Order: sequence, then C-alpha cells, then structure tokens
Amino acid sequence: MPTSIAFWNKRARKYDRKLYKGPNYAARLERAAAAFCDNANVLDVGCATGEITLDLAQHAQQILGIDHAPSMTDAGNAKARQRGIDNARFEPIDPTDPSLAEDSFDAITIYSVLHLVDDVPATLARLHALLKPGGRLLTETPCLGDWNPFWRVLIWLAVTIRICPKIGAIKLTSLEKMFTAAGFEIIESTVHNPKSGMHCILARKR
Repeated sequence: MPTSIAFWNKRARKYDRKLYKGPNYAARLERAAAAFCDNANVLDVGCATGEITLDLAQHAQQILGIDHAPSMTDAGNAKARQRGIDNARFEPIDPTDPSLAEDSFDAITIYSVLHLVDDVPATLARLHALLKPGGRLLTETPCLGDWNPFWRVLIWLAVTIRICPKIGAIKLTSLEKMFTAAGFEIIESTVHNPKSGMHCILARKR
C-alpha cells in the first residue's frame, strides 16, 4: 500500500490538469469569501498545489495552505511567487503540527480531505481548537457511505489493488454528528453541485 505522502507527491506535477475553474469553482470561492470575516486569518487544510488557496487569498488578510505532501506545497509557494501574492504561504505539515497555535484562525477551509484521514473525529476536534471563538469551518466531503454500492465497490477495489490510498466511506448523518461532538454549530449542510458528489458543511465554533 503506498503511503499517502508518496501517493500525492507523485501527482503534484499533473495535479492542476484536473482542476476546472468553471461556474461551480467560482461559486465555491464566493461561499468562502462570504464566510470570512474582515481581515481574516485563514487556514486551508489539504491545499494540494494551492490553486484554491491562492484564489482565496484576495479575500483574506493572511492564508496558510498546508498539505503533508512537500511537492504540493513547493508548487504552491512557487506559484505565489510567480503571481506576486504575498499574503499566501504553504507548509508541508498537517493540522496536528505544534507550530499551529490554538485559537489563531478566523476560518478554516478543508476541501475533499475528511474522507482521506484516519480519524475524522480527532481531525475535527483539532480544527475546532485551531479556530478562534466564532470562527468558521468550511468543508466539502464526498459522503461515500451514502453513494450507490457500485461506486463503493469500485473505490474499494482501487484501494485494494493499490491504485490509491485508503478512502473512508463516511455517511452524512455520521459526519454531522462528528461536527456536533467536536463542538461545532452547523450553519449549513447541503449539496451545492450534485454532479460533484460533494456534501458541503459550513460550521461555527461555539
């Protein structure tokens, strides 16, 4: 089984080819911007090569993109320099890193990541701790546990034959309970783009 870091490091160079900046992408940025407070200090978890992070930078005072694959964050930092974006930076760490101080972020974005982590409740608890009181968490997660069994079998097969790292089959009801247990108040829970298969949750730290 390939490690997650090795898997994503290998895909960094071609990662941006899969990103389509169409209407749904623009709507995602608008939702995030609406959730950010003025002069927001933002953390983007699982930032990959930083395209979303860099596009969100105009709506934040500072934004930090983190990803445990160094090739991804190297690409993000290179693009920030090329585009002259000086309020965005990238580091090859995960949310548990001690350099991230509790109660220090106004908002956290985490797109297409929660189904890939080993311990979702622990991850949400850590993100809750990193947020300032009243801070907001925006997520997009494929709730594979609610998908058609055909797709779940294909995903299981891909993991089994080592095409991809471990993928969790989260159910929406379970995910919402995890948010509540971590201390979040769910503001919105919906699917904005049915074709994406992503369930979007906007939550606030109580």
